[in-house]
Amino acid sequence: MDLEKIICNCQGVTCGQIKEAVDAGAATLAEVQAATGAGTVCGACLDRVASLVERLVAERDGRQSN
Repeated sequence: MDLEKIICNCQGVTCGQIKEAVDAGAATLAEVQAATGAGTVCGACLDRVASLVERLVAERDGRQSN
C-alpha cells in the first residue's frame, strides 16, 4: 500500500493518515471520518475509504489476536 497516495482529494487525506487513524483505535468509517475528514465533503471517495478502513481494521485485529 502506498501510504502517500491521496484517497480523499477534497480533504487531501492519504492512505497513511487513514492507517494512522485505525492504528490509533478507529474501527468504523464514521470514526475515521471524524479523525481525518476523509469522505466528508463530496463523498466520491467513500467506497474507497470504507474498503480501506475495513481492510486495515481486519489486519489490525488479526495482528492483535496472534
